[in-house]
Amino acid sequence: MLKVLAILMFISNTAYAYVDLNLSYTLSMRKVEGVETDENPDPGSAMTTTTGYLINWAWFMWEYTALEFNYSKTTQRVVDDREVTITDDGGDPFIIQEVDQVIITEVNGIGIRQAFANRKAKFIPSLAIGYAQYTTSGSTKYTTKSNDDDPEVLEQEQDQEVFSSSYASISIRYKFTQLMGLTLAAKTIMPDFDTAQASSNVTYSAGFSWMF
Repeated sequence: MLKVLAILMFISNTAYAYVDLNLSYTLSMRKVEGVETDENPDPGSAMTTTTGYLINWAWFMWEYTALEFNYSKTTQRVVDDREVTITDDGGDPFIIQEVDQVIITEVNGIGIRQAFANRKAKFIPSLAIGYAQYTTSGSTKYTTKSNDDDPEVLEQEQDQEVFSSSYASISIRYKFTQLMGLTLAAKTIMPDFDTAQASSNVTYSAGFSWMF
């Protein structure tokens, strides 16, 4: 342990030892209206709201190479009140009045970042790859109605699932001042190291970053 601390202290005192801290927040909303007809003049709509934040801490032990730690959390909520009527042959209609679904994803990652310009450059493009722990959880609420009964709410919890994964990200940092900049990034997570899922788990972010 003492040897490890001594090595870290030595590295931290080298000419290229510095930290790049990036904080990002995302918010998006999308609404899809139902199709209005004479039989259904109020078709309802589906509203998707996504919020998330990212913390990325990179320790440049060499001029262009850093050890990177990152954490992100994203919450997606879909509220769909476009009614769906299910009718069995000869049975009473069963109506789903609303679906309220929440999906939460968390990512803890550690990897290596390679920059392609030194810290004094105006633009600093980077590539990072590493290991990530990918966690998903959530819940779904159904508001249903049958016959003339009062509406009933059914709730289903999604079991938390944890995947050992890999991640890859590309970013570019625009330098405002000597310490502060704006970072744009795209990051993909591959659960169970399955590269076929890379295009299905892409997050785009923008946020402020500091070098010190």
